[in-house]
Amino acid sequence: MQSAEKAKPADGAAAALLAALTHKRRLDAATPKENALWLLDGLLPEAGVNNVPFAVRVEGQLDTVALQAAIDAVVRRHEVLRTAYLDRRAGLVREVLGEDTPAPRVEIHETVAGIPEKALQEFAAAPIRCDGRLMLRVAVFRGPDADTLAVVAHHLVFDAASVPVLIAELAAAYDACAKGRDLPAGLRAPVPALRDPAPREESLAYWRTALDGFDPSGLDLDCTRPAPARATLAGSTVLHVLDDETRDLVRGLQRTLRAPEAVILLTAFCLLLAAHGAGPDLVVGSPVNIRPPDEQSAIGYHVNTLPLRLTVDSGRGFRDLVKAARTAFFGALGHSDVPVDAIAHETARETVSWRDTLFQHMFNYVPVEPARDLTLGEFPARPLHVETGFSKFDLELFVQSGADHIGLRVLYCSEALDRADAEALAHRYATLLHSLAAEPDRPVGEMDVWSAEDRSLPGPGTARSVPATAVEADRDLDAFRTSPDGPALGLRDAAARCVAEGGYPGVVHPLEARHIAVIGQAGNRLPAGVRGEVCLVRPDGATHVATGWTGSRRRDGALELYGHAERVVLLHGRAVHPERVEAVLTAHPEVAEAALTVADGTALAFVTADERPGLMDDLTAHAARLLPRAAQPARVIRTDALPPHPDGGWDTAALLALAAAAESESEQNDPGGLAADLGGLWRDLLGLTEPAAADANFFALGGHSLLGTQLVQRVGEVTGTRIQLADLFDNPTPRSLARHMQALRDDS
Repeated sequence: MQSAEKAKPADGAAAALLAALTHKRRLDAATPKENALWLLDGLLPEAGVNNVPFAVRVEGQLDTVALQAAIDAVVRRHEVLRTAYLDRRAGLVREVLGEDTPAPRVEIHETVAGIPEKALQEFAAAPIRCDGRLMLRVAVFRGPDADTLAVVAHHLVFDAASVPVLIAELAAAYDACAKGRDLPAGLRAPVPALRDPAPREESLAYWRTALDGFDPSGLDLDCTRPAPARATLAGSTVLHVLDDETRDLVRGLQRTLRAPEAVILLTAFCLLLAAHGAGPDLVVGSPVNIRPPDEQSAIGYHVNTLPLRLTVDSGRGFRDLVKAARTAFFGALGHSDVPVDAIAHETARETVSWRDTLFQHMFNYVPVEPARDLTLGEFPARPLHVETGFSKFDLELFVQSGADHIGLRVLYCSEALDRADAEALAHRYATLLHSLAAEPDRPVGEMDVWSAEDRSLPGPGTARSVPATAVEADRDLDAFRTSPDGPALGLRDAAARCVAEGGYPGVVHPLEARHIAVIGQAGNRLPAGVRGEVCLVRPDGATHVATGWTGSRRRDGALELYGHAERVVLLHGRAVHPERVEAVLTAHPEVAEAALTVADGTALAFVTADERPGLMDDLTAHAARLLPRAAQPARVIRTDALPPHPDGGWDTAALLALAAAAESESEQNDPGGLAADLGGLWRDLLGLTEPAAADANFFALGGHSLLGTQLVQRVGEVTGTRIQLADLFDNPTPRSLARHMQALRDDS
């Protein structure tokens, strides 16, 4: 890599930093919306999750000297592109640097023929830090016959609507510089940064009412994987174009239902989510451009995400739901001056992860205009879409609507969904649109959502099965193996073996695929990848016998088991299968057996293991590494043997008695009184009347991300141990945070 002027790549950055340090400074506190991006940067410091990239493919070789001059001119012109952010101990601050601030140096990367997709994504994914320097980078990927110009800017100073503006100005400036001419007058006029107005009280009141009582814990999809212990927001994309018939049906629904295409497609998206287990009370995020009419060409971060709420009543027709969605949509547009970050913390929900937000699914409607001719100097050029490889949400549907086509871009978090799941969702969305157009007044709970691809796999479809009570003859159907050559076992024994071997979800292989079905709440058979109740299917093919186990078919015919419905517990507002916790603990080499129970909302794990000093701390740390916060036990208790219950399983009363006896020894788990000191910080910051208890959750007591940032700072000042905001999310109680801090001290 080299700069356009054959200098070291750090030269431009160093000059910008020097200019920032030597001029008279004016620092302004960041807005809540800006702080939200900064907090996410802090949680994933090595990932460019807030980057907004774009690229232009040029059919020729760019004059890099002229390109650098064009970059200099555009950065000098736009105050927002000269805005830097500083991560101060008191919070994020914003600073506008002077017009003499050097623009980023253009990096030059030599590539082979073709579009360098991998190199572009790597360039787009590298983080841009809030360290006082400019918030964008520029590079040329030089090929034998064509160049690719790439720009990546931080979302703090840029958004998708800024892309065409910046491309047009760069093209005009480059043309002038390449020909040795003065810049056009329009590119010499300085452009002050556009600042979003403060939210109106009327709008704040609207959103408080609209979101009152909403519980985000009901947003999980039945096709997502168990949450990872540590989220990275790794993401990928699936593309799908609606066929002409489906496109025409959608356009016909506009006339039939008298609603905008965006509202119709949004409502169908909500139905897709509901068909996969979310809701029925849903909130879907939808970004909206909030630039004033006379400032549509302003570069910057001028997008608010509207939390659109819709209740999907399975007994109502699509026509009625579209009316409700239209009301919510236009009501939200009328109060779009409120960033969601300004109101998210006011909703009644317990935060156990930094990913706990008002919504996990986004709908983004993008009208596509006919492509305009683009040149850079004498060379034809065309815009390229560049992915960062991250997804902030489990699922984001981009609808790209043109005059003669409707394209879908499905951006998904690959920790929640795999590619086959995302592709299946795109196909099901198209199938659902067909069904809705054919019968817009039919109850939506009866609509066909499974695609032709679903029906080609074992056990899919919408056929309802007749439930029946188990009888002795059904034992012949209850036959599974935990390995292809293992012995045949009943489902309960096969699942227990999976837990004992530390595997989650457990994978079992039915001896006869036709004897097994996964059934949804409406009694319909579910396709591969969608969770439901595992049932035995009698030879008539229409009668099913419930097993009580939650599972899903894999596409290879195997069955994934998540746990038994009778054992599901509610922790921090989340449904948790104890089998997952037990499998993780059993996977530890020193643990023979494990059991999880819950008392007064506190998860207690019991293990059988040989006694040794420090074992419980090691097991707690082991669970914290492998389980999401909601599933982590508050305490791990060793015992020589787990007390059995006469009816099977473990004796909960006896386990709780063991826990009570162990509680008296808990003081040894607070060396130096660190947990007690942290409880005092909880009290001071949250306004409590007394120090917080050792197992008191910071977020359950009213804490949120910004307060968490202050707590992290205070912890460092009081204890001398520096922690990150992510550490607080992973360890939100004084006891767990003290244990984590002690581990940090031991490591150092």
